[in-house]
Amino acid sequence: MSHKRLIVSTVGISVFLNILDPSEGAWRQQLNQAANAQQLSSDLAAFADELMLRAADRLQQGDVAERRRISAELNGIYGIYNNNLEAGKADTHCLIATDTALGRKAAEVIEDFLRECDLSVYVYVPEKLSTATPAAFSNGMKALICWCEETLPSRREEGYRVIFNLTAAFKSLQGYLSVMGMFYADEMVYIFEGSEQLVSIPRLPIQVDFAALRDHRVELAMMAEGHIFPCAQVATIPDSLLDIDEKGDACLSGWGQLIWSRVRHELLSKALLQFPRLHYDESFQRDFKQADQKERVKLQETLAKVAHLLEYHGGNTAALKQDGGLQYDIYTGKKTSDGRPIGHFRVNQGRRVSCTAKDGILYLRRYGEHSINDNP
Repeated sequence: MSHKRLIVSTVGISVFLNILDPSEGAWRQQLNQAANAQQLSSDLAAFADELMLRAADRLQQGDVAERRRISAELNGIYGIYNNNLEAGKADTHCLIATDTALGRKAAEVIEDFLRECDLSVYVYVPEKLSTATPAAFSNGMKALICWCEETLPSRREEGYRVIFNLTAAFKSLQGYLSVMGMFYADEMVYIFEGSEQLVSIPRLPIQVDFAALRDHRVELAMMAEGHIFPCAQVATIPDSLLDIDEKGDACLSGWGQLIWSRVRHELLSKALLQFPRLHYDESFQRDFKQADQKERVKLQETLAKVAHLLEYHGGNTAALKQDGGLQYDIYTGKKTSDGRPIGHFRVNQGRRVSCTAKDGILYLRRYGEHSINDNP
């Protein structure tokens, strides 16, 4: 069993609310009303800074019971360690804060306290995450899902046990992370209401129905790169995977992004998909077949991005050149037998795709390492 843990804790503003005096009821109301605010009024900002100092002092001077009472986040963390933070010296803590003024300030207080306890800790703020509007919450959750996919599987491979500490933050955020934890965490913990008793929920085996999504691989891959489809074109994709705006255009929802992150390797690692505005020469198809499954996934994600940009810009390759990841460019002095210039774009730092463009279509010639520059 692993001896190191990555503990992901959601952060609310309890550390401020729980240190207010009874006489500060008006401030409590203002804090609750400003929970989703990006900026605070000058008076409230000054009071929040005062609360940060007050909270830091109370946490420093208080005993374990007092710290657990003040901070819902610390209540969960102390519960994990049976009230002994010394047991967490090998662990890493990530505090998930909302993209709000008070959320950042609250996370800073908890971060500073954990650092003073000699624990490894950092704060992650998903862009736009708040409960101010459904759109803001959806966008913030998409950013959080991307972070989970990019961060947590690799940490588990490094031997970390991933624990979601969901004792704090907005109820809606806790609800989403409860489901996300079934995919990304080894364990989720809560505090039994009205007590300090820890409730632990182990990871449950969840299987995604790959077959139900196989026919939508192209659309899902392109939407994962930001493409928007008319609703009618993706009508057979489950509604829960899509966000549909008032114009009838569809993109991936937060749940859609989560599910795609779980199935993308299976759906992109086998057959070469036919993305719009892309044509595959036989030489490119051979190179694809020779690539391993991990390379195929990255390559097809790149092709989805290229197809998205070409579709959005009417086949104009200038959009590929402007993208900092693709870095599309034309080889100097290299042309096809009929005189067309040969270009290339980047898949990653070591691999390229050579291609030619004609009438809004990109003809892909070769895929491989830098050696294709010699024979594109």
